[in-house]
Amino acid sequence: MKHFIKYNAIGVMNTAITLATFWILHEVLDWSPELSNFLGFVAGGLNSYIMNRIWNFKSTNKKRSEIIRFIIVFLCSYLVNLAVLKGCIYLLENASWCADFTGFVSQFMKPATFANLIANVVYVLVSFTLYKKWVFTDRREIKDERREVSG
Repeated sequence: MKHFIKYNAIGVMNTAITLATFWILHEVLDWSPELSNFLGFVAGGLNSYIMNRIWNFKSTNKKRSEIIRFIIVFLCSYLVNLAVLKGCIYLLENASWCADFTGFVSQFMKPATFANLIANVVYVLVSFTLYKKWVFTDRREIKDERREVSG
């Protein structure tokens, strides 16, 4: 539970970085939602790796293999995020049953920005699970468990 609380504290920071980057690039500079989303995730992802390695999981794993696993999880989680983003944007812009809600949201932000918020929730759930179970797991414990099972 301690890791999940710390992960969420780091996540708040990452989300702020990601959403601020998205907001500036998409709302202010009118860049595409896809590019704005990707660059926001890169900025948040860098912060995520550093803070999770040092503060949350206090990892002592080899950096090279851990970074490779981190990038794989980041990309997989991002692809899930992108699919949710694209799906939400499509629904908000095209589904007749969403028209009233889209009109309401449009008073405050572009529909793609709201879709980005939804996609970020999905990203947090997917990435936490994969980071905890695969990236920042103590590799020595896994080796010890394998020895116990085979021995």
